[in-house]
Amino acid sequence: MNTIVISDHLDAAGRHQLEATPNTNVVGPFNSPADFEAALATADALIVRSQTVVDAALLTKAPRLKVIARAGARLNNVDIEAATQQGIMVAHVPDAHIEAVAEHTLAMMLAAARQLPQAYLTLHSTGNWERHGTLGFELRGRTLGIIGYGRIGSRVAELANAFGMQVLAYDAQADPIAARAEKVTIVPLNELLDRSDIVSLHVSVTPSTQHIINTKALQKMRQTAWLINCSHAELINEADLVAGLDANQIAGAALDTLMQEPPAANHPLLNHPKALIVPHLNQNTIEARKHTSLKVAHQVLDALAERDYADFVNLPFGKDNAYKHYRPYLLLAEKLGRMQGHLANPARIRKLEVEVQGDGLEALVRPIATAMLKGMLKPVDKRPVTYANAPMLAHDQGIETQQTLGLRVVDYPNLISCRVHWDGGSQTLAGVLFGGDQIRLVQYGDIRVDARPEGNILFLENYDRPGIIGEVGTILGAHNVNIAGWRYGRNATGDRSVSFINLDTSCSKAALAEVQALDGVIDLKFLRLT
Repeated sequence: MNTIVISDHLDAAGRHQLEATPNTNVVGPFNSPADFEAALATADALIVRSQTVVDAALLTKAPRLKVIARAGARLNNVDIEAATQQGIMVAHVPDAHIEAVAEHTLAMMLAAARQLPQAYLTLHSTGNWERHGTLGFELRGRTLGIIGYGRIGSRVAELANAFGMQVLAYDAQADPIAARAEKVTIVPLNELLDRSDIVSLHVSVTPSTQHIINTKALQKMRQTAWLINCSHAELINEADLVAGLDANQIAGAALDTLMQEPPAANHPLLNHPKALIVPHLNQNTIEARKHTSLKVAHQVLDALAERDYADFVNLPFGKDNAYKHYRPYLLLAEKLGRMQGHLANPARIRKLEVEVQGDGLEALVRPIATAMLKGMLKPVDKRPVTYANAPMLAHDQGIETQQTLGLRVVDYPNLISCRVHWDGGSQTLAGVLFGGDQIRLVQYGDIRVDARPEGNILFLENYDRPGIIGEVGTILGAHNVNIAGWRYGRNATGDRSVSFINLDTSCSKAALAEVQALDGVIDLKFLRLT
């Protein structure tokens, strides 16, 4: 049974999806902080919006937590580093509100261009039908400057083109040729500010973009220009904007968000005659709320079931390396890592080397290495080892990870190899997938093998001599241990050989001691591979 805690309001569609899932207990929102804290004690997943602050102190109250999901794009209220240290996966919904924000941006442009708020207030406060005193301007033929040409910025550009606007964009990551095909011209920031009739902000907040609109930027804009911000309040220096509006540096500003929300009653922008302020409505549509709630519900359910990890910010599976598609390879890597951890025990592993061979696998080196570490590392204190914290735990334990070449002695397509180093030794393993999802171990050191790394395995390394296989089988039989499969590998008669013996049950210490005492046995370990 997975307990999913919802701390803030979630649209009914997503909640119903969670509640309809077998073995899932959904609780919250709560009437008191005490009730919320009590629910955290058994929470496997936590769904939040902007109201709940997920910091290190909160995480100490949620010892079972595996997933934090933000029903929205921003993660400024979630301590991602603290969550990662605890092995907790963090997800958000970056694209569920694209259409809502883009349309809201156009609505703000139209409201500013046609002076709709002023006309409404005049009519309803005085009753005057001031038709001729309200004179706006048309968007057609005007130049729109978009700062940030990402998913939302590009959709705003598409809508603006439909209005017949000329569109400029500033984005260091944008492809000018691709943008030109979308009727958008990529220009430097200063040129955008100088040429635009309307400037709209759609860039994320970074040290370089915080207060990107300041006194210097406002002085470069046209006196007839409007500033639109349906993105992040931190992009604007509000004091500079107030001064700029007072000095007639620009015609006006239409803002969906402010640094303090709700703002103080005496906030200088609230009643400024050149400012149009609305209470952060950019994502507030029926469709966006429903889409966001369904997306976050699927994220949580998929992650808890280990099916998929879409839009998790502290995992190595990006959109280009979709977990669903490469899951078999990552499971193979995790198996190899788990075997390495068993085989190295009790020695301390110092280094992991990774080699991949095959179409499309080169781009997966980081996820594959992470999966190996997840399988190889043992839990530290109370923290489980997960895809989220495996690289961090490896670093804390002094384990170096690197990509290398030359590990393989076998030739298979889509081969994954790894070598670990510990004090006084090292070992190389390699594995492949047969039939797309059947995991096979095909190399141990310099020996070719064909083993199934699953369930209970007795690993045996010995000098090849007649009769030893029968002796081992006799001992296991005497201890009522049934052999499910025996995979054997060697390079030459009488040389060192290895066996991976799949067992139906566990193996007692007494049985292991008898096998260990046989003549020619070099190493013996019981591996439990789930």
